[in-house]
Amino acid sequence: MVRAVVAGVGESHPVRASGRRVTSHLFAAIDAALEDAGISATDVDGVITEAKLTPTALSIDDLVPALGIQNLRFQALSSPVGAGIMLAVAQAHEAVTSGRATHVLTYFGVDWGSFGSGPSGIHGAMDAKREVEYPVGFGGPQLYFATMATRYAADFGLSRPELEDLLGGVAVAARRNALRHEHAQLRRDLSLDEYRAEEFFAEPLRRSDISLLSDGAVAILVSAEGAVRPERRGVEIAAWAHRVQSIPDQAFYTQSRDLPAFPATTAVADEIERTLGASVASAGVLELYDCFSVATVVQLEALGVTKPGQTAALVADGALEIGGERPTNTHGGLLAHGYLLGASHVAEAVRQLRHDAAGTQVEGVDSAFVGAGPGRQYTGLYLRRTDA
Repeated sequence: MVRAVVAGVGESHPVRASGRRVTSHLFAAIDAALEDAGISATDVDGVITEAKLTPTALSIDDLVPALGIQNLRFQALSSPVGAGIMLAVAQAHEAVTSGRATHVLTYFGVDWGSFGSGPSGIHGAMDAKREVEYPVGFGGPQLYFATMATRYAADFGLSRPELEDLLGGVAVAARRNALRHEHAQLRRDLSLDEYRAEEFFAEPLRRSDISLLSDGAVAILVSAEGAVRPERRGVEIAAWAHRVQSIPDQAFYTQSRDLPAFPATTAVADEIERTLGASVASAGVLELYDCFSVATVVQLEALGVTKPGQTAALVADGALEIGGERPTNTHGGLLAHGYLLGASHVAEAVRQLRHDAAGTQVEGVDSAFVGAGPGRQYTGLYLRRTDA
């Protein structure tokens, strides 16, 4: 079997409002990934992207002639948005290890900072939400995750100040990590007292609990190990898993009886441990889809990193910060680095394992877990240095 490595990473770094359409960001990220891998577009023979947003922005049919790809022999769409971005990288790995392709390009970007309505628009386009939930004022992800946070506190007996400290601790850690990343969109420190002083956006969530809107893009190139130069053979996908819970997307965040638990996330963690012989908790860094601060909490628990209801003690010790026990979202995540739906989480994990993450580098790290959903579907990638 061919060994697959992450050969190239390219980014059009997130900004609040560039005034540029997403295609401009996508081509910049793709060019950077090809240069990073040391190959040309004519070497690319596979392309995969997520299935919902990217095809309308830059379809594979349009990308191939624009780049001058001459020998495309594998193409696919994965699944929608965040989990689909991770799944595209996993499927690129499968295409290479099976011999179906040698260099597989994945790409994703948004221009929600300059154009469009972002995630609220996606949810508002769903029939049940538009016709039932939005008319009574229960509309948008902020309210869904605010309800989830309240349910979490009720289930585990957290007082309002305890919940505030938990969510605030996640937000503070994201800011402190982002301070160390030269391309983070929000590089302003945040103390817990400053967090507490913020007005509620959707109680109990404050503005710092909520992800940013951004323009930007990321491209990842997965290649056969022998087809790239030695210095780009250092990171592999050691294991991956994808799961989908059997509930309609438009019903999950408001109707799922499991919340605040995430069964698909737990199933991914279980499969990765069976495949790898090591748990998600063994990873040296965690890059988790933090659309809201509470999403980080429920993922840590669903993945088995902490036990249900016991994340508060971990967060209080600063464990999520670089240098802490469980460095998480080392670039600042969606809360502070930029909202590229998890694509930049993959890029950060690769840079961590290459040991070229500059200001955010976790010393001596040789493994990373990247996960995205979090909801009815979830994808997890366990990345590892090839010399580990």
